[in-house]
Amino acid sequence: MTDHRVAVGIINYGDYRHLPACLDSVKRQTLPPDRIILLDNQSRTDEIGPIARAYPEVQILGMQDNLGYSGGANRIIREANGGEDIVLLNPDVVLDQRHLEELILAMQSNPGAGAVGGKLLLGDSQVDGRLCGDAPRILDTTGHLIFRSRRVIDRAHGEPDVGQHDAPEEIFSVCGAAVLYSRSMLEDIRIDGECFDEDFFAYKEDVDICWRAQLLGWTALYHPAATAHHLRGWKRGDNRRRVSRLRKYHSFKNYFLLMIKNELPVLLRRDVLPILRLGMCAMAYVTLAEPALWRSVLDLRRYWPRARRKRGIIMARRRVSADRIGRWFV
Repeated sequence: MTDHRVAVGIINYGDYRHLPACLDSVKRQTLPPDRIILLDNQSRTDEIGPIARAYPEVQILGMQDNLGYSGGANRIIREANGGEDIVLLNPDVVLDQRHLEELILAMQSNPGAGAVGGKLLLGDSQVDGRLCGDAPRILDTTGHLIFRSRRVIDRAHGEPDVGQHDAPEEIFSVCGAAVLYSRSMLEDIRIDGECFDEDFFAYKEDVDICWRAQLLGWTALYHPAATAHHLRGWKRGDNRRRVSRLRKYHSFKNYFLLMIKNELPVLLRRDVLPILRLGMCAMAYVTLAEPALWRSVLDLRRYWPRARRKRGIIMARRRVSADRIGRWFV
């Protein structure tokens, strides 16, 4: 393996309980990162202090405000100013020992790759390994699927891991819970100094960055040899009323921002019926079940001018055909 500089960035918001397991797994890597940066949103001194003392090698950025995933990721990318590629992690992810080495090998073997993600499994690795016996492990994500309606899901989420996703392949986008981004790609797609769009704040920002990268000619890879466990707090199929209002607000808003910024007219015309069908179902659900979410639609007026301007920049720099993008919408 050639010399490859990589920084690991962890974006935390109140999840101090899982941080030690996450940090320990980073320290155990067969290919250690050059830097470990922990960004702590709305940092609590009494909680982050013990972490800082236990892990003196970790650079901690304590934020007074909550920058969200997007703002936190941008701050980490700026902080890692030595040209390193960037691995971003959620604090509830535990990496298997070869995770970083496998991601870097995949990126080195595919020079056009802008993002690489591995096989994420649900739950804690130590608990799963001790209690499950011969039962198959449960998949969390093997990359994102995007439908013609532009609905996005984690591929294979909740399925038993029985080898159905054991082959490396190109995918549309990588889940931001554990992902390696090429520094060259990040610099190429930057708009107004932002790699991640901070209007997204959180949720679907990982889809947005990969969609933009695809438009500019970069690829995203799924590399199953890089495995990790994700203690995801909310799972598909859970009661939606358990999901925080903040998450639902940003998820709903960001569904529209994704299309405003990245949609190609020819593909919009092709898929207008499934897009309208999902939109009408979503509006009916909001009206009948959660009318407070209408705020996310009304607030689009505030985000619209910036999203349109960013769209103009993206489309002016687009390097690929509509057919190449359209193949991902299933």
